Amino acid sequence: MNTSLHLNLLLLLVFAHLSCFLVLVPVSAKVFLSIDCGSLSLKSRTDNNSILWVGDSPYIQTGTTHKVNIAPKITGWDSRVMSTLRAFPTRKKNCYSIDIKSKTKGGNTTTVERVLVRANFYYGNYDNKSSPPTFNLQFNGNDWEQITATDGIVFTEVVYSLNKSRNIDVCLAQTQPDNIPFISALEIRSLDSDAYNYLGSEYPVFFLDRQAFGTHRTIRYPDDSYDRIWRSIGPLGNTSTLTRVTSNSPSINATTVDKPPEAVLRTTLTPMKNSSEKNMVYSGTLDSKLPSHFNAYFSEVIKLNSTQKRSFNLTVNNNFDNSIIFPPNPVIPPYGRALEVHIFNMTTFNSSFSIDFSPTNDSTLPPLVNALEWFQFGPKLVQGTNSTDVEALGLLQKSFIQLRDWNGDPCLPSPYTWDWVDCNDDPDSPRVTALNLNNLGLTGLLPDFSAMDALKIINLSNNNLTQEIPEFLGTFPELTVLNLADNNFNGTVPSSISDNVNLKFNATGNPNLLCTPTSVCNTDPESRIPPPSTGNTDPESRIPPPPSTGNTDTEPRIPSPVEKGRSSKTFAQPIIILLIMFSGLLL
Repeated sequence: MNTSLHLNLLLLLVFAHLSCFLVLVPVSAKVFLSIDCGSLSLKSRTDNNSILWVGDSPYIQTGTTHKVNIAPKITGWDSRVMSTLRAFPTRKKNCYSIDIKSKTKGGNTTTVERVLVRANFYYGNYDNKSSPPTFNLQFNGNDWEQITATDGIVFTEVVYSLNKSRNIDVCLAQTQPDNIPFISALEIRSLDSDAYNYLGSEYPVFFLDRQAFGTHRTIRYPDDSYDRIWRSIGPLGNTSTLTRVTSNSPSINATTVDKPPEAVLRTTLTPMKNSSEKNMVYSGTLDSKLPSHFNAYFSEVIKLNSTQKRSFNLTVNNNFDNSIIFPPNPVIPPYGRALEVHIFNMTTFNSSFSIDFSPTNDSTLPPLVNALEWFQFGPKLVQGTNSTDVEALGLLQKSFIQLRDWNGDPCLPSPYTWDWVDCNDDPDSPRVTALNLNNLGLTGLLPDFSAMDALKIINLSNNNLTQEIPEFLGTFPELTVLNLADNNFNGTVPSSISDNVNLKFNATGNPNLLCTPTSVCNTDPESRIPPPSTGNTDPESRIPPPPSTGNTDTEPRIPSPVEKGRSSKTFAQPIIILLIMFSGLLL
């Protein structure tokens, strides 16, 4: 790889934000919902972190509930929540659907713009197979991540803007027949509109890790009002030349753009005073071609006198083919306040990366770091299935109980459509092109779903639909197949259907339907093609050949797996290393 190309791949855009306010402004979460998936309890409960958990039955009607066989043993998570799960052995995808409006006090219209959604998975050998599965996770019609379950707790987070939507949909999609998707907990937290909004509201942010280096414990709510999970790096070990230091500042103003909790700023990690090596290195690996991004948080832990100075540079991918030193000015942590530094577009070198913290020549104190967040940007958010089609599908769901347990986006992401619809290949806002509602036991009257003007196929055969055939069924401009066979329609066939020369129509097996002539209830467009013209243009002279009775049922489609470059976080296999260079420390 040539030098210029390597430099382009390692291009960093760095922003440092300092706040001068003297008063802490608390963050008020408008939505704070914690769902215990698979819980059999009808009552909510509060865990040791003061988090209120509710059961998942109001948000999903599919799947089977299970208890794990191996109890989880890890701090930061409620063991009772992780002891149950919901699995999904059927359907291409199953979706939780949360209406944000219903989660606000008093039922008022929500003003939530940006949310953090966290999905948690703990296998616990619930199926006695000792084989944790792999499956896909999706949100609001977008691909999220491929989940590879382990023996430990796996969790993944996404932050995104609702963009005028009030629904949050989280879907689990099966990619292999013997890998059953499951989920243990689902958490929704509203954020300020500018939090993690670096690329604007059209792009999601996927978090890979979040660490508080000086703490001995996992930090989350109530210390963090957003309930972000900040992991401790664990014991330092006897050979370590690093030390944990606690700030002596009475208070710490953390009002930077992403509002880290004061708890992660109150402790730090720094080289020991007597250590000859003053550099620190944060390094890791990632099997992904996507660039990584980091938020680094700094706060001075002591009030410096006139003879003291703490100043250091950050060097990205040091000791690789090329290295970048930034920012233009050295990092000088403020006392009693927070400094947030953004490191953007950091690429890996042979799947590895590193950030070196090295003191400047005039610094009398070694570098320090309080906390880091590691994330990637996702592709542009989709608009979702055409809203007119979605509203019309909602009418069908209200009319037929057999359809009501389908949630999430009907068409996206492809190929994970609802089992009873087909869609075109628009990747952003697809249209529904087919309704495959045959053999579902539908009973009663059809609602008017004529707004779905992209439909080409409607198959309602072998149900128990009654009364007259609605006139609107013949008004779809793109419709080529209409199958109403084996129902209980009565009356006559509407002219909008019988006069449509482009429509393949089947209404046989409706004993009370008047089919005179018989061909009215079973026609094929090919049978209506007139013979070559002989100069007589009188329509009555055009006698069609005998009708066709072909089967109009469509074959089911088998989805293919969707793979992501990111890997979900798991406490069983941490991938981040913090060390003193040349010290041999491995954390």
